[in-house]
Amino acid sequence: MINFFRISIFFLICTIAYSCATPSAPTGGPRDEESPEIIRTEPETGTINFDDDKIILHFSEFVERSSLTEALTIEPDIGLVYGLDWGRKSVAIEFDNQLPDLTTLIVTVGTEFSDLNNNQLASPFKVAVSTGPDIDKGKLTGRILDARTGKGAAGKRVLLYRTPADLTQPANYIGETDTSGVVNFSYLRQGAYKAFWVDDRNRNKIWEPDRERAQPFGQDTVSLAKAGSDTLGTLFIADSDTSLPNLQGLGLFSSKRLRLRFSENVVIRDSTRLGIRDTTGTPLSGAYPLYVSPADQYVLFAQSEQELDPTQNYQLMVRNIADVAGNVQRQSVQNFTGSAQEDTTAQRIVGTSAFNGIYADESIEITYAKPITSAAIRDSIKIVEGNNLRESWKGLQIERNKVYIQPDGRWKRGVDYELRVWNPVLSSYRSITPTIWYESDLGALHVVLEDTAGVSASRTTHLILNNKEGQTVADTSFTKQVEISDLAPVNHQLILFQDLNGNGQWDGGQVIPYKAPEPYYIRNDVPVQRGFTSDLTVSFENL
Repeated sequence: MINFFRISIFFLICTIAYSCATPSAPTGGPRDEESPEIIRTEPETGTINFDDDKIILHFSEFVERSSLTEALTIEPDIGLVYGLDWGRKSVAIEFDNQLPDLTTLIVTVGTEFSDLNNNQLASPFKVAVSTGPDIDKGKLTGRILDARTGKGAAGKRVLLYRTPADLTQPANYIGETDTSGVVNFSYLRQGAYKAFWVDDRNRNKIWEPDRERAQPFGQDTVSLAKAGSDTLGTLFIADSDTSLPNLQGLGLFSSKRLRLRFSENVVIRDSTRLGIRDTTGTPLSGAYPLYVSPADQYVLFAQSEQELDPTQNYQLMVRNIADVAGNVQRQSVQNFTGSAQEDTTAQRIVGTSAFNGIYADESIEITYAKPITSAAIRDSIKIVEGNNLRESWKGLQIERNKVYIQPDGRWKRGVDYELRVWNPVLSSYRSITPTIWYESDLGALHVVLEDTAGVSASRTTHLILNNKEGQTVADTSFTKQVEISDLAPVNHQLILFQDLNGNGQWDGGQVIPYKAPEPYYIRNDVPVQRGFTSDLTVSFENL
């Protein structure tokens, strides 16, 4: 006879056990976008004479348990074996072997750790305990910045070894940068340490030179006194993007319009060329780039000068396309079949060159989505010069999908201009009021380089000055000081470096054998004042 009561109890127990073993976030309501927090630990950080066999972490919410595997580190790396015993909102780190005497043990949870909605820990969390009567209190701080942008590089891993360092073994300590690029090591014993950044792809805390990049800080080793603190300095990571933009796909929106998809964001250069051949390599038609999609900058739209038969196969040749890091793909080839599809692309404005300002003798460039074949776009352009509406403007030029509005020699000083440009897709005008810089509006930047420890201002220093669009407006060398004139009154990016080995470029250093990075400085938003010379005193240490 079936005992339904026992079966019901059995299923109830199974349901409760399953719900305890697999916690889930409550449904309904607004999406959780808050980062998880570690609200309490057992024991508390700073505990001495620790003789237990586990450390318990308590969380503010249900978490993604699998994410803790990658996020958890226990330092120093002395081969401790441990397991994880989960509660509903807690985990016990249980050690399988005896903890060593007189040792400060550091448990770190990195930012890979997340909750059930994939919100990650805001910053690394540490809890430190000592198996002796004292806890180590030494501190080391460093910073990692992107050498191209000057911004903090988050999530970069720094390996820290006590010397003498055996780099074939896992690092004694590992740090991770926060969103500002800062990395902190704490609870360190007195002694000498070696630190460097590594692209630790397999996260094994070992640098593998044949497959992973690494760069050193400005000093090979740093010595810490008992409970002392010191800085590793600032490390600039050179742009590691050396890959070329590869043409990965080609689609036809019509018999003439092509959509090119690349492996990364691309830039059209003056030397960029396109051509179409038959399968034997015989040239059939010219082609030209129209524009890079503002929304998807790895997509380039182009136009064939002749219709492409849907019964024929072709080859597209693309030469000298660049990525945003300046890597140039000299040539790409893509086979494709023609199309009889009618072009349904709506003619519209996709960009203008007057967004941030122009010089008094510059023309204004308006980019449309496809070649301009209708005289209506040219004929509809109106220019308001001061209080006068100009129905016609002789300085108009159309090339393919671009309209160039040229000044009559120069744009007039003291006169406001409004350009009314027809946008066919909206059947209305787009109003453009350009900011025009005249000679008296231009400024200058006077840079004075100070001597610092180990870096002489008398050495030749290379200067690169970029505007807000990323275009280089000055590229020169100097000693001690230099003045750059005729600059637009906007903020610029300043880069300085010293080429100590004379190879014509900045080098980020070498871990083995140790070579320090060459002196480097970067600052964004350097102001240039209208009609004035801005003075800027810098050193390679005042970042």
